[in-house]
Amino acid sequence: MKTTFYILLITLFFSCKVQQVYAQDPNNAPFVGTWEHQNGNDIFRVTIWEDGNDLKGDYWFIQTNNGVETIICASNYIIPNSNTNYRHVIFGGSKDGIIMGALLDDNSINCQNGAAERERMSGNASLTIQSGCLGCPITAEWKVERLRGIRIQGDPTEFSVPTDVIMTKVN
Repeated sequence: MKTTFYILLITLFFSCKVQQVYAQDPNNAPFVGTWEHQNGNDIFRVTIWEDGNDLKGDYWFIQTNNGVETIICASNYIIPNSNTNYRHVIFGGSKDGIIMGALLDDNSINCQNGAAERERMSGNASLTIQSGCLGCPITAEWKVERLRGIRIQGDPTEFSVPTDVIMTKVN
């Protein structure tokens, strides 16, 4: 009986320690998960995860046909002539649990021409949780703006990602 009690006590102690180490920042928690914007058969999907106190994410352009999803372009691709996977393209956080601010690296411009032909453009992204009804899906406004600064002739001028849409949290 004593042995069982001590085993339970030790297990409880270590599980509390593990929870302390990996506890989510409550301000970041509402944004963690998968968000989607669907327009007809086209889906823009964003997945956000917490890494320490930061939020990171990737995105996909997907087409559906009779319920079958086909990935058209993904931000986390293998860089040509290497075995390196492109890192996260969304990096940010939230101070209030309502607005997430982030830097966005849109690396999917000209994606249709293959990985070697992709171009990039950086911007500021925000995901603002909208108040909704009890039991309704969580929605948020996704906005992207171009970073200010000097432009080089020939640089992309438009994002490939949507710049002002409503996203729905799907999980």
